[in-house]
Amino acid sequence: MNPTETYPVLPRYVTDGLPAAWLEVPAPPTDFVRGGLRYRQVRADGSDVPMIWEWMNRPHTAKGWEYDWPLARWQAHIDAQFASDYSRPIIVESEGRPIAYMEFYRMAQDVVGHHYRAAAHDLSMHLAIADLVDTGRGLGSRIIGEVTDEFFLRDPLCNAVVYEPDAVNAASRRMIENNDATCLGEVQVRHRKIALYAKAREGHPLPRIEP
Repeated sequence: MNPTETYPVLPRYVTDGLPAAWLEVPAPPTDFVRGGLRYRQVRADGSDVPMIWEWMNRPHTAKGWEYDWPLARWQAHIDAQFASDYSRPIIVESEGRPIAYMEFYRMAQDVVGHHYRAAAHDLSMHLAIADLVDTGRGLGSRIIGEVTDEFFLRDPLCNAVVYEPDAVNAASRRMIENNDATCLGEVQVRHRKIALYAKAREGHPLPRIEP
């Protein structure tokens, strides 16, 4: 890489028009254990970033995320997440073995959050399971459910967890539907059609798509 080369970072982070107070909302909750899985923050200065870079350049993750970037861009992306409270990068471990990369983020500060009536504390997640051998066994549904429960537990002001799979990604939609999330509808976000799902805290209404 040319030492003067720079990469766009946090391409989904959009704060235009948001109240200043919304930008003061704490970062998503991290570092917890549920059901034998550990959800820890990425270590930006160690071996985690090269591992994530290799994972995200595998065909199945590159297809779903479109983040098959060079290592230097991945380092910049991870560093940028720690520079604001919008997003946090996560490694999922099973008995000490890293098995997945996730990003927890505040949906109101995300480009997708501008397509529905987001609240400041709404949370969301992205998931990439590293090895194909670990897919198709219910692991994704389990992870989504565990993280959703933890979000509601750890952030009392979060009244909705919102999910935004590609509308044509049947596998991702099933994982979300397995956790009793409701489809709010489909929206066009940049070059993709997104299926918006949400799960509301008990006693609270579901968010609505902007007309």
